[in-house]
Amino acid sequence: MSTFTKIGTSLTTSSHFGKFVTLLSTGFGVGYSPYAPGTAGSVLGIGCFFLTKDWSYPVQTGLFVFFVLLGIGVSEKAEKASRQIDPDFIIIDEIAGMWVTFLFLWQFTWPVILVGFLLFRLLDIVKFFPINLFESFHGGLGIMLDDVAAGMLVNILLRILLVIGIF
Repeated sequence: MSTFTKIGTSLTTSSHFGKFVTLLSTGFGVGYSPYAPGTAGSVLGIGCFFLTKDWSYPVQTGLFVFFVLLGIGVSEKAEKASRQIDPDFIIIDEIAGMWVTFLFLWQFTWPVILVGFLLFRLLDIVKFFPINLFESFHGGLGIMLDDVAAGMLVNILLRILLVIGIF
């Protein structure tokens, strides 16, 4: 049986399924980082975007939607197994949030990456209106949607900054 070693709980399904859930929900174990696991997950999100940025828009959209739906499912299972509400080791939401931060931007330079990263982390931590509305959802949906909403908001802010010529 697969276990969540940080908190000592186990999934009650097959070990292969438990390992799959653990692997994805923790960002291949990065979520177990003792220091800022959400920030580490955000860096993985930049990597996910970078790997797919040159693909066609329909493929990027389909892959992102699939990833978010998968994230809802695995974070739901991981949350139930841990018996905690939105535990810190689940970072698939930060990966998705950071990925959508840069999705379809026409400029992907180091200043854009840095500002996008900092704005996303700020909004992910502070969770002001309207992002905090998504925290009322329970389970995997609530885990994923507040970060996706924060990333979408940062994407819009980056577009504004790009249009007015800040970058």
